Amino acid sequence: MNTAGLNLLIPDKPDLERDALASSFAKCGGAVHRIGRFWDPPVFDASTVRVCGADSFCLVLQQKLGLTLCSPEDELLLRVPSKFLSRRVIRCTLGEVLLFPAFVKPIVPKQFRGAVYRTIEELAAECAGLLPAVILSEPVALAAEARTFVMEGRVLDCAVYEGEGKASEAEAFVSALTHEMALRRTVVIDVGLIAGRGWD
Repeated sequence: MNTAGLNLLIPDKPDLERDALASSFAKCGGAVHRIGRFWDPPVFDASTVRVCGADSFCLVLQQKLGLTLCSPEDELLLRVPSKFLSRRVIRCTLGEVLLFPAFVKPIVPKQFRGAVYRTIEELAAECAGLLPAVILSEPVALAAEARTFVMEGRVLDCAVYEGEGKASEAEAFVSALTHEMALRRTVVIDVGLIAGRGWD
């Protein structure tokens, strides 16, 4: 991949994954800029800018530099074919969550903590004053988690970062998922290994 003429903007705080990305970006010809005061960034031609960082970092730079961010759609998980999921995953409102325990996460990221909630009272306390649409599923126990990097429909790298599982099996799973969903953009896909059910 040729990054000559491109500028990668990342936070100035050390991060193993981001630092590895920055190193590869620079080796391919691009310029890496570690931004501390991201609310007051240097001026760049927006067409040359790529960003990698937390939501707030990227969203502020989007506003300040007039960028168009490339992010997965919030409801992408709901479009995953059922054969790739080891449980039922649905979209609903908070008021429709009736069976507990339940894994509940907001469709719009960061509105509240995505987690397993044991009771309706616990969920209500977390979401006080909010009425968001949510993604709901039964709780599952993950034996391992893997992160994959996909570009132009190909898995470029895969590593198990939590628990024990075979990276080769996670990579094969994500390759099949990527092909089935025709994911062509550059994305990071995290998958989990559910004991007795396989990767999902």
